[in-house]
Amino acid sequence: MPFQAPLMLFGAAAVTVPLALHFFYRARYKPLPWGPMKLLREAVEQTSRRLKFQERLLLLLRCLALILLALALARPALDSVSGAASDGPVDAVLMFDTSYSMAARDGEKTRLERAKDAAVAVLDALPDQSSVQIYACADRAQALGPVSRYNRDQAKQLVRSIEVTSLSTDVLPGLTDALAAAETGTAPAKEIYVFSDLQKSGFERQQPGLRAKCEEAREKKAGLVFVRCGNPGRKIPNVSVVDVKLLAAIPHTRTRVPFVVTVKNTGPEPVRGIKVSLELDGKAVERDATQIDQIDPGATAEVTLTGGLEESGPRLLAVYADGDGLDGDNVLYKIVGVRDKVNALLVAHPFAGLPATDAGDWFVRKALVPFDTERERDKIEKYFIATESVQPAEVGPDKLAGKDIVYLLNAPVRTDDPFVGMPPAFVSQLAEFVKGGGGLVFGAGPLVNPGDYNRVLGRAGAGLLPVPLGPDLPAATAEAPFRPAVESIDDRDDVFGKVKPYADWIDRATFTRMLHLDDTGPDAAGGRVRVRTTDNRPLVASRVVGDGEVLFFAAPLDESWGSRLMADGQFAVPLTTYIVSHLTGRKVPGGARTAGDTLTWAPPVAASGYELIKPRPRTGKGDDGRNRLRVKLGEAKAGAGARPVVSTADSLVAGEYAIVPAGGAQADGATFAVNPDLRETDNLEPVSDSELEKMLGYRPTIIQAGAGTETAIRERRTHGEWTEWVLLALLLLLMGEATWAWFCGRAW
Repeated sequence: MPFQAPLMLFGAAAVTVPLALHFFYRARYKPLPWGPMKLLREAVEQTSRRLKFQERLLLLLRCLALILLALALARPALDSVSGAASDGPVDAVLMFDTSYSMAARDGEKTRLERAKDAAVAVLDALPDQSSVQIYACADRAQALGPVSRYNRDQAKQLVRSIEVTSLSTDVLPGLTDALAAAETGTAPAKEIYVFSDLQKSGFERQQPGLRAKCEEAREKKAGLVFVRCGNPGRKIPNVSVVDVKLLAAIPHTRTRVPFVVTVKNTGPEPVRGIKVSLELDGKAVERDATQIDQIDPGATAEVTLTGGLEESGPRLLAVYADGDGLDGDNVLYKIVGVRDKVNALLVAHPFAGLPATDAGDWFVRKALVPFDTERERDKIEKYFIATESVQPAEVGPDKLAGKDIVYLLNAPVRTDDPFVGMPPAFVSQLAEFVKGGGGLVFGAGPLVNPGDYNRVLGRAGAGLLPVPLGPDLPAATAEAPFRPAVESIDDRDDVFGKVKPYADWIDRATFTRMLHLDDTGPDAAGGRVRVRTTDNRPLVASRVVGDGEVLFFAAPLDESWGSRLMADGQFAVPLTTYIVSHLTGRKVPGGARTAGDTLTWAPPVAASGYELIKPRPRTGKGDDGRNRLRVKLGEAKAGAGARPVVSTADSLVAGEYAIVPAGGAQADGATFAVNPDLRETDNLEPVSDSELEKMLGYRPTIIQAGAGTETAIRERRTHGEWTEWVLLALLLLLMGEATWAWFCGRAW
């Protein structure tokens, strides 16, 4: 048992006083013989034995009273508490849950506001010379200060400045850092306060590790106090924005496109009157919000909003839902690459003297620009996709300027004949084009030589082939041709999963010859087979190269080898549209992320330094990022790829972020849409006291935030002492001693 004032135990030496009075001041007498006394000897001896017993018991009670008084002054405490005296210094660590469920409102205040009030009460209740350290934690811990751990005014200012993040709850990281911080103090007593709404999911995420950490805190005599900052009986009505889709494969300017917004009720009760609105770069795309009458618990609802796309470039699409009890997941951001024009380069032989449909690029051109060349020239000129065709031997690096996607259609690479095949300079520049975010599509044909392709375009060459080309495959017959296997297509595929509903047309896409895509060797690493034939041969393979991507069709995209892949416009047009949408979408730097994710950008051109542009407020308009908060990131560092990368994990709040060269505009870098971590609102149920006891293996101290927080803290700190019980025992002992002394006719 520890003592708060162990020196006071020396006061127990006062027990020698009654002993001295008893033994050294006993009545002294000289025996004198007296005849009558002999008659009374037996009676006197019997009475003397009774008096001695009374005196010794009285002596024992008085000695015990002095010992209890010394013990009370020494202030014994319980082992299970931090061991802090009510007025002794404490090393306190305050840990705040900053997940966005703390923004839920209980009455007139949010849970975080209640946590701040409770924390100030804790600071006021700390004894003099106590130290304070403050941490914020959602699913990661962050030390906040103060600069001087003994300055309580700084700590109070810091507490008032804490804000919620867009992260989900996980108690373990914060508790781990809080315990380590408490051990750096010099006071004998350690106390850790966790201010949270005690959301059950935050304790369940790493429950075994959390239980072990709480046991460690108990072993180290660190007092752990959970301050419940929400009303556990209140059910929060909540709706999350879970998805937004553009019903336009390739967003481009001067169009109005529909946006389908999906919202979900993650709360325990129906929610009524939810208003859904949509903004593009801070500007509303529709005048009025659309209202959803009711969403039942666990159900989803879809709302369609339409808006015009006026400006090209990466645009921030933001969807808002208003009308529930928690704002943290009422927004979803998405980066939309809006284009004024999509420029495609088609490299193919013209096949002079043959019908137009025999030209190597005819089917692809018609799928890209589905208009009649002779009768609809005005539509072709205004269309958002523009094509340029060139022969392989005549293509040069300059043809890639301003292009978004390149098709190599039965295009040979140059060998010894300078008049046949693509020149090396073009191939070299094509590799840089793809690495910079461009899209590349290969179409097979009789002019594609597997050996030349592997040597020039394979891993040892330009590195553009998804997988190596193997030996020629035996030709099929017209009666039993090769066919794509619809069942081999992944439903989640961004390209082929979207054309999977066209199963009847896919079944008619036959061909009698195809190249062998060897996906089994070591050089196929990183490649992905996206479509196979009915006899399980790879038909379409892809690979990400730098910031771009390559698709390789083992069958021709013209009519050579009896190919009918692109012969049916009802299949060829959507297939080509989804290919262009997917490949050109990679050219938009950045993309969608979840709060807390690392944002990474590989700059195409090196700069002396980089900055992170933080999110603008919801009311902000479409600025270029110059008026928003900027954080210096330093220089780019070597990454896994060939180019250096810039990265940061400072993405704790949902919104629009950008990594740019120092002093540059947002358009000069990569834009990221950071969304809330929806795991936070999957389950908003708080953990009960009994459930928490079961999870941690013991019953921790749990205090309800409110007007009595400071009193509860003081009572908890003094409740660990046995002083009041010792004093009560002393009082009872003194009462017993007085009663016995009166009975014996004795006094001090």
